[in-house]
Amino acid sequence: MLYVVSTTELYGDPGTRERLLQAAWDLALEQGPSLRLADVGALAGVSRQAVYLHFGDRAKLLLALLAWGDQALKLGDLLARVTEAPTGAEALDRMVEVHVTYSPRIDALVRVLEAHQYQDPAVAAALRDRLGIRRAAHRAVIARIAAEGDLASGWTVDAAADLFFAVTLPTPWRELTGTCAWSASQYAERMSHFLRRALITHP
Repeated sequence: MLYVVSTTELYGDPGTRERLLQAAWDLALEQGPSLRLADVGALAGVSRQAVYLHFGDRAKLLLALLAWGDQALKLGDLLARVTEAPTGAEALDRMVEVHVTYSPRIDALVRVLEAHQYQDPAVAAALRDRLGIRRAAHRAVIARIAAEGDLASGWTVDAAADLFFAVTLPTPWRELTGTCAWSASQYAERMSHFLRRALITHP
């Protein structure tokens, strides 16, 4: 899962832009990394040139689509539950639940971006920025656990945040829920259990 970053500057007619983003989202689910601008324009009922008018190029469309997906899937509401948790340990559980809910919804687009990062430095830089924001969200949970006196002995906040961040990245999530066939509930229960045992004094 990747978290919210700055919004993209808007160009062109808002209604057409919305249709293009919805079309790009639908095609990302269908085509994956082979997503083409011509197909996006055709599905939205506009020319390929109109796609360029609104987004400039394929990279900017993908970045706009990522921010649009965060809003459409109400990522902010999911993260609010983490902040509102009564304890740091419960916040950890809720962050894992965010991954369970959000990862399958966004994975097709993440795969497109992961593939495209090797072709476009702007996409690569944006992904790095978003991963930095994602890690900061995980670190905030660990910092709260530490502030409550519950961080297990031998861990610094940064080291614990590194582990929390890394094991819940999209690639391990895909492996566990895909190749290993874990259900969403199994992922949530097992990942929370693992992280609590590893990082919390009284798991």
